[in-house]
Amino acid sequence: MTYAIQKLEDQSGVQLFDRTGYRPVLTEQGRALLPRIRRVMDDMGEFRVQAQSIAQGVEAEVILAVENFLPLSLIAPALRQFHDEFPMVQLRINSVRPHDASQQLSDHRADLGLLLLPLTPQPELETMLVAQMEFVVVAAPDHPLAKLPPHFSSEKMRDHLQIVVTISQQPQDNAAYGIIGVNQWRVSDVRLRYELIKLGIGWGSMPLPMVEADVARGELVILQPAQWDSSNTMPRFNIVVARSRGKSLGPAGEFLMRAMSI
Repeated sequence: MTYAIQKLEDQSGVQLFDRTGYRPVLTEQGRALLPRIRRVMDDMGEFRVQAQSIAQGVEAEVILAVENFLPLSLIAPALRQFHDEFPMVQLRINSVRPHDASQQLSDHRADLGLLLLPLTPQPELETMLVAQMEFVVVAAPDHPLAKLPPHFSSEKMRDHLQIVVTISQQPQDNAAYGIIGVNQWRVSDVRLRYELIKLGIGWGSMPLPMVEADVARGELVILQPAQWDSSNTMPRFNIVVARSRGKSLGPAGEFLMRAMSI
């Protein structure tokens, strides 16, 4: 610390301490500059810690791609643990459209991804389970389907516009699962589907955490067909943390992946 202070004095040309007495005391200039001195010393300490971490192979930054309808509350404890364990590692969280998280992992533009487990197996990804998410079928309160009693025939849904999320560039991911409506509008983003459903234009399936507040306020209604795609219950999908098998992770990335999984 004494050496660092002397270097500051040499570089600034300002005497910060009076050393003529038994103990050094701050000069008038030193007292004026004390808040900045403390900040410089703190920055130097943080610099040393981060430099030592990088020298030991710890990443300077970890990039996490999150599908944009997944709530970060799912991984809040893991994010806090990560910050406590690696306070100097920058975490960049990118909100991306469905399917884009796995693409960013494959292209090595992200280190980790939080996504729904793809219907199409992707052997190039290593995944670990984070949670399960329930989906529900919803419509605006003034939609004709919202006025039907529970356990109505799913055939009644065929005649009403269904809002479907699809990615035109990836036809293999555009599975026919859950597509009932004869007339469909296809959008590239779950939030676009959400807005169209709230406007009363059509109906569609949505992640329950994304709409439960709207349902509680009466702004959306959960539809209850007797069957959904040959089942009497709506599906629950696995949410996973994924990494590319072709990209190695450093200690911080490995820690975050393990912290996010159950």
